[in-house]
Amino acid sequence: MSQASETTCTTCAASTIDEQPKSKLYKYRMAAFSASMLTLGILLELMGFGILIFYTVFLIAMLSAGQFIIPRGVRGLLKLKLDMHFLMSAAAIGAFIIGAPAEGAAVMFLFFISMLLEEKAEDQVRKELQELIELEPPTATIKLKGTEACMPTSEVRRGDVLVIRPGSRISLDGFVISGETSVNQAPITGESYPVSKSIGDQVYAGTINQEGYIEVEVTSELNETVLSRIVELVNEAKNKKAPTEKLITRFSQRYTPIMVTLTILLGLVSLSLGSSITEATYRALTLLVISCPCAFVVSIPVSMVSSIAGFARDGVLVKGGIHIEQVSKTKSVAFDKTGTLTEGELTVSEVCLHNNHSKSEVLSAAVRLEQRSAHPIAKALVAAIEKEEIQKEGMEKFVTIPGRGLVGQIGETTYLVGNRRLLTEQRVELNTLSEHSCGVGTMVYVAQNREHLGTIILADKLRDGAKEAIHELKEMGIDTIMLTGDSDIVAKEIAHEVKVDSYLAELLPEEKVKAIEEISASGSSIMVGDGINDAPALAAASVGIAMGAVSSDAALETSDIALMQLDLRKIPALIKKAKKTMSIVRQNIAISISVKLLVGIFAAFGLVNLWFAIGIGDMGLTFAVIANALRLVRKQ
Repeated sequence: MSQASETTCTTCAASTIDEQPKSKLYKYRMAAFSASMLTLGILLELMGFGILIFYTVFLIAMLSAGQFIIPRGVRGLLKLKLDMHFLMSAAAIGAFIIGAPAEGAAVMFLFFISMLLEEKAEDQVRKELQELIELEPPTATIKLKGTEACMPTSEVRRGDVLVIRPGSRISLDGFVISGETSVNQAPITGESYPVSKSIGDQVYAGTINQEGYIEVEVTSELNETVLSRIVELVNEAKNKKAPTEKLITRFSQRYTPIMVTLTILLGLVSLSLGSSITEATYRALTLLVISCPCAFVVSIPVSMVSSIAGFARDGVLVKGGIHIEQVSKTKSVAFDKTGTLTEGELTVSEVCLHNNHSKSEVLSAAVRLEQRSAHPIAKALVAAIEKEEIQKEGMEKFVTIPGRGLVGQIGETTYLVGNRRLLTEQRVELNTLSEHSCGVGTMVYVAQNREHLGTIILADKLRDGAKEAIHELKEMGIDTIMLTGDSDIVAKEIAHEVKVDSYLAELLPEEKVKAIEEISASGSSIMVGDGINDAPALAAASVGIAMGAVSSDAALETSDIALMQLDLRKIPALIKKAKKTMSIVRQNIAISISVKLLVGIFAAFGLVNLWFAIGIGDMGLTFAVIANALRLVRKQ
């Protein structure tokens, strides 16, 4: 064995230490320092130390946390845009003024902790995206002038050949040109099991080569890979707010001034009923703390972004919270036929024999002619017949008759393969009696001289999981419709096999749009198509879902949602998770409003203190809604 070492591509590994940005570390240190000062202040007060001493300690506790809150509250006041930072700043400073420094420091500390919890939730979602980004290796091994070279992935160009060894991660999208293996595609498509790959198969950046050595010709550069598009679109999706999100944003802008007014009124009413200035102010400050809409405002964005990240992990690319909300209301799902419910590739489903000829005679005549043609039907025939042990020699003479078929000759024998019109024009007598029992599909007629040998039936294979997806949708009470440009006979056969509720056949693209508009009139609709031929219908539906986004740029551009794996069963799963997302949104809104209202009523009657208000009514509530929302990040 040669001692020459095998060339491998290594990179300087990133530090394994979890390095937080300095600003974040500083915040955590200040939170810890504020907590220690707050605890010390309470102990000093209980031990009877002088007021100046424990007041100073409480002030330090408040300012160490408040440095992140008070300046924002002041800026909001100067701009006449009162927000939660203003509410908390006013409550904390007011508590100090009326002689409740412990409560003032606690308000500021606990609100700061709730801010850190929000940031932690956002970090969790960012972490999911970062994990996707990190799937793309920083370097790649390529073949270069007979040797192997290691270079940054950003410098690899289309046409370069990647060397992918067992256990390594594929650097860029491309096609296998040498070798066989199985690839773990879970990060891109969500598939649970490795997928076999051989020459001609496509592989994607970020996926893992399991066992074999392969060479891959690069088809997409670094910023053009499927993985990079996923990351880009998920990032964009975070900024596309759902209607409910927009409503909450508008509400929160008007909410704070109203609550400040109510707080002042509560203080004045308390004074008029005989309360002291200190008691009235304390009661008003407690209501001010309770009124902070932190949990309410955070609940929906966190739920939506968590859901989008969770969908991405499942191989479903959702382009914004608005689409999640629409999907949750789905009343009907329309499917394109070719390439969606079916695989879009014709296969020989049956060979109907006439005039006592054998199957091998019919197939032999067909393949001898069709192997010379580039027509899709010809390719389907040749691919289907290649496994058969029959003669495949080409014709001596070969003529293509546009719109009809092919005519060829071997010696004195003339062969015809084509549609019904070809045989009719060539005055071949068709065996129409037995033709009715040949099955449904695209019929290819085969004749020798003037005798009808047989009819080959080509059919589009039903996509795996199509029946299960339709069945599950119907169980959910959702109408299913198939839209196709195919003939009514073919459409009826597929519709019957897959068991959709209804179908429309022989539709032009503009007619599909009209059909979708009519379907949408009765409620939110989903259109599922290939994202290219069905682009107008995808745009017309409430939500357009593209199949096969891993192989189509247009699918990502024209659709609202893209399935990274060609599995229709992901559609009912998508609808269920969208419903779950909106259920969690409603739960969070209901929890936020009910707890705030209840604690607010208690505060108005002086039954709760500032500690309880911030600990339960704000920080505890914020933590609860964030934890509830983060359940959506998990992969199904």
